[in-house]
Amino acid sequence: MQSGAKSVLFVGDLSYADRYEYNDVGVRWDTWGRFVEQSAAYQPWIWSAGNHEIEYFPNMGEVVPFKSFLYRYPTPYQVSRSSNPLWYAIRRASSHIIVLSSYSPFVKYTPQWHWLKQELKNVNREKTPWLIVLMHVPIYNSNEAHFMEGESMRSVFERWFIKHRVDVIFAGHVHAYERSYRISNIHYNVSGGDAYPVPDKTAPIYITVGDGGNQEGLASRFRDPQPDYSAFREASYGHSTLEIKNRTHAIYHWNRNDDGIKVTTDSFTLHNQYWGSARRRRKLNKNHLHSVISERPSTARF
Repeated sequence: MQSGAKSVLFVGDLSYADRYEYNDVGVRWDTWGRFVEQSAAYQPWIWSAGNHEIEYFPNMGEVVPFKSFLYRYPTPYQVSRSSNPLWYAIRRASSHIIVLSSYSPFVKYTPQWHWLKQELKNVNREKTPWLIVLMHVPIYNSNEAHFMEGESMRSVFERWFIKHRVDVIFAGHVHAYERSYRISNIHYNVSGGDAYPVPDKTAPIYITVGDGGNQEGLASRFRDPQPDYSAFREASYGHSTLEIKNRTHAIYHWNRNDDGIKVTTDSFTLHNQYWGSARRRRKLNKNHLHSVISERPSTARF
């Protein structure tokens, strides 16, 4: 709330209630809800579901995945014509935000696959210049924790992310922080091509922010040496802010708060993938010069 953010993007693993049993599961969800209420009551929280929301407890007779999460945290999935509340899209300020479910079927011909294929076509970059994707399991991760777990989703969706000029993808799951360069691994197949990530100016930036706090501690074991695609990584508690300045530029900060003090540690200017091209910049200058001169650009913060 102190940051003045217009929205909170939460990439899964909410209450960790799955570490409890029987009645204590619900108690944990309720106490966590009261804890975040001071923010969630005033700032829109956009949720994605993590593995700790699955809560598959056959020993307790609970075999419906995500039951507690779905009853407590409804999502506006029907507005974006999704068939399931675990994946949906929402327009917030100048951003089109797509939320994916890492723990629901997503391979070819599944409901989530069909929905994302159409939703990416529905994005209007004139109205929402920024395209942001949320998921729980990171696609690119150089930490020993959960290494390569996102590979299956990468192989299915990465080409679409590049084709539709996704700007940034946020993930959690790994209890550390990491930011990638713009890279892709779309040229490999079983008969040839590069079998490793390569620089790609058309690709999104991948950011893992699983460092907001948890019951399991930090994931401090990164793979050595640091891969070429990894721009910055650190096992510290923290949070990120994304301040959208206009349709071409946004300012990103990762803030370490190990000691309860906000320390800006990783920062960069994010260039919009759609409006950043020379052709579209010329179009922007031609069509919006009068508004640039006469109006102060609005700012959205996440």
